Amino acid sequence: MGNNWLIRTLNRLRGRRSPAEYYAWLLQYGRITEGRILDIHKDGSEVMIFYCYAISHVQYESSQALTPQQISRGISYMPGATVTVRFDPKSPGRSIVQ
Repeated sequence: MGNNWLIRTLNRLRGRRSPAEYYAWLLQYGRITEGRILDIHKDGSEVMIFYCYAISHVQYESSQALTPQQISRGISYMPGATVTVRFDPKSPGRSIVQ
């Protein structure tokens, strides 16, 4: 815990964000594309979705744990459902489902 401030400071100087900051940035500024839910796994209270999307004719697959707000809209994340995906234009393999 004592070194957390040092790691955060070094990451900011290097232009890196924490995972939470990065995903918040993706939700606000990431490019938008359409994706499709491939599968869903429930493990206790965690719900994990697996999805795919294409950027410049390249197919990507990723996964994400749903937030409580997303879980409340459960039918929107069933296999086969179309979803909005936000991705990093500098690294299109990094994405998040809205």
